[in-house]
Order: sequence, then C-alpha cells, then structure tokens
Amino acid sequence: MGMNILVFGDSNTWGWDPGNTLDNIRRLPDNVRWPSVMQTELGPEHRVIDEGLNGRTTVWDDPIEEYRCGKEHLIPLLDSHAPLDLAIIFLGTNDLKYRFGLTAEDVSFGAGLLVQKTLQRPGAFVDMEPIVLLVAPPLTGPLEGSIFEEMFRGSVEKSQEFGRLFKAQADAYGIEFFDAGQIVNSSPKDGIHLEPESHKALGMALAEKVRSIL
Repeated sequence: MGMNILVFGDSNTWGWDPGNTLDNIRRLPDNVRWPSVMQTELGPEHRVIDEGLNGRTTVWDDPIEEYRCGKEHLIPLLDSHAPLDLAIIFLGTNDLKYRFGLTAEDVSFGAGLLVQKTLQRPGAFVDMEPIVLLVAPPLTGPLEGSIFEEMFRGSVEKSQEFGRLFKAQADAYGIEFFDAGQIVNSSPKDGIHLEPESHKALGMALAEKVRSIL
C-alpha cells in the first residue's frame, strides 16, 4: 500500500499565477505546481493529496473573503483523506493581510494551533501515529505596484520573522519543520506568489524532506 501525504495550503499550493489580475485568475498547470513536482520526485509509491485554497488562513475568519478559515477545514480533510502517513501544513501568508492586524507571532500561533489539532486526530493516521511537517511560508515582497500592495501592507517585515517563529512552534510540538523561505522567493510580479521555477525548486526540496521523514 502506498503512502498518503496531505498537503494543506493556500494559493501557493493551489497554483496562483503571479501574473494574474483580480479580474482574470489563472492557475498554473498541474505538472508545474509544487505538490505535483513533489509527487513526481517521490514516485508512485506515494500519493500526494493537494488541498490548496486561495485565501486560506490558519485560524482566522475573513470578513471579506468568506469560508477561508483553515481551522474549520482541517479536521474534515484529515478525516476524508484518511489513513494518512503525513500531513504537511503550509499556511500563514494570508494571515498577514492588513485587515487582520496580526503580528508575526500571532500567525505562528495560528499555525501551531493547526499542528495541535492535527496531532489530536490520531485516527486520521496510519497506526494512530500522526506525523506532521510544518512549512514556514516564504517572505512576501516586493509589493510596490503589486495588486496586493494595499491588501498586504506591512507584511514584508513580519514575514521575515516566519522562519524563526514557525520553527519555534514545530519544536514546541516535537514535529518536523521546513523553511520555504530558504529555498524560494515570492515573485517580483505580485510579491506574494511563486513563479514556476520556484514551484519546481520547492517541490524537489520538499520531496527530499519527505523522504527523510518517511
């Protein structure tokens, strides 16, 4: 039986094209997106389950973009895709939207709560043993002239703290950690999303990380 890996993410998992406008939203081809790159690298003995959603937050209800709270989605997805060998949590960028007014530490706490809820769901995992990988998102920016400039105002400085703060959460819960910001940068087109070459680099790096875990 193959190993099942759930990827729980946002638009950088869904495959938002950095060249998008808010009126013309395109998705990068399936074989370009990092979960598919990881799938190819891992081979058919693994099954990568891609659960990316544009605008998904960690634990916050968005009054503008509704139905985007990761805390509400997590348990149903863990259960529906069970039994899992690994859950990858790759969220936090949308928590930096100016409307939320959060600190980088707040965002890391939100990610930590998702980790906690995952660990408290042993029935969704093979042998009742949850294995979780927390991924810190890459830095945002540059945002000058981006369609997201106002939406993510003040996010660049906060995102610089993600690596340190997300690792602290992973260490506190005794789980695996990966800092995407050490591998890829956000596109200069919009300052938020990943270019195809970054999807490839991230997918290959995460495949190596997954091999070391499983």
